[in-house]
Amino acid sequence: MFELQPLRLRAMAYLITALMALGSAPQVMAQLMPERLSPPEQFSYWLGEAATAYNAGDTEAWVAATEKLHALRPFNQDFMTHLIQGYAQTDQTSKAFNMMLLMQQQGLAADWSQFEELEDLRQHNLYEHLADLMQKAGEPFGQAQAQLFATVPGRISMPEAMAYDTDSDRLFIGTVREGTIYVTDGEGEDGWSVFADVESVPDLMAVFGLAIDAQRNHLWVATGMASQYRFYRQSAFGRTALIKLDLETGEHLSTHRLIPDGRAHLLGAITVASDGTVYATDSLMPLVYHLPPDAENPRVFFGSAALTSLRGLALNEELNKLYIADYEQGLMVLDTSGGQQAWRVAIPETLNAGGIDGLYLSGNYLIAIQNGIAPERVLRLELGDDGLGVIAVAPIVAALESFDGPTYGAMDGSELYFFANSHWQHVRADGRPIKRPMPEVSILKVDITNTEIQVVGEEVMKRLQQGQ
Repeated sequence: MFELQPLRLRAMAYLITALMALGSAPQVMAQLMPERLSPPEQFSYWLGEAATAYNAGDTEAWVAATEKLHALRPFNQDFMTHLIQGYAQTDQTSKAFNMMLLMQQQGLAADWSQFEELEDLRQHNLYEHLADLMQKAGEPFGQAQAQLFATVPGRISMPEAMAYDTDSDRLFIGTVREGTIYVTDGEGEDGWSVFADVESVPDLMAVFGLAIDAQRNHLWVATGMASQYRFYRQSAFGRTALIKLDLETGEHLSTHRLIPDGRAHLLGAITVASDGTVYATDSLMPLVYHLPPDAENPRVFFGSAALTSLRGLALNEELNKLYIADYEQGLMVLDTSGGQQAWRVAIPETLNAGGIDGLYLSGNYLIAIQNGIAPERVLRLELGDDGLGVIAVAPIVAALESFDGPTYGAMDGSELYFFANSHWQHVRADGRPIKRPMPEVSILKVDITNTEIQVVGEEVMKRLQQGQ
């Protein structure tokens, strides 16, 4: 069936909203040559072409359109799976196995037994070997080193943002549904106390990002009007802001609103530089903002029509490289020293860099939380000396039993705290629970140094080289 898996639905919703904000309509795009469209519009066009061909039973046209989609979204596991199905049905056996091999080398998991379209591939020994390896890739990894740090009770709906204050040993979380910030201080119910909410900080809306400026004793909040927010108003959709709170008391110090430009925006992940500059990604538009010290409003720092859905970001200690996770396009790095240049982070072919939500830096390691692929996992990516490429990949944890959409976290030295599961798949579009009670959300703690580099696909490559 031509469909995207549930783990991609949130990213697709962001993309559709962004296209609507740009004023793109499928009816208009269908009348244009695809190559003249912007990358997001090309994606929408070829997605429609693939769906039309699939529904018409035109397998060759479906494969051709899906190849276009794969070229635009090379990390999308759904499109890779669709191509293997399509290649098998159109007698392109070599292409089918090449794609399976690529997926296996990237550590992706799949149960190929569920696809009748692959029957012709099953007569080959290579199929059985690859299928077995990809089945095992879905087994839990790193279970022993993942410690349960805290549990967020189901009464706290849609926790999404996190920040850790080393000096006070407090963990902060922000919620989308209530627009409330909680803190672990051992005094509140279930160990969680309200640090700030709409009563104490009226400008708060859905909370999508938290960041601590310990030097200035500030807690920064990225907030915006989302449909899941309890007090959602459609007339205010697209409004978003950065809010500065006192780190000790939660006192509201200032609000820095994004100046309206007629388009929908939603500030998400944020990070703070040592000079006090705040950087933030826009979840609805392909933009990165910054708020310099003493500025009133966030300003556009970087933007590109080639980007899709921006998520996590991390700034290096030298303050000259800002790393950004694009949910579909992978990793980028921006020059923050004044030139505002941007590069795609060079990665080995054996790394699937799609589906990253949380992104953090610890020394020369990028830490990525991936929920947009199977298995869901946390990776440690070692950067080269110039910081522009990944030279080694090490899984920290993967496919844990507690995983159900791991999203964001916070670093404390070499230790990562992160949400092992989320409520996104347990609520409706308006944020109401699909069923009650809502599940608890586990916060895990892992030491990112406690792992080893793994080279995936090496055994298969040797067999192929030997002609087996």
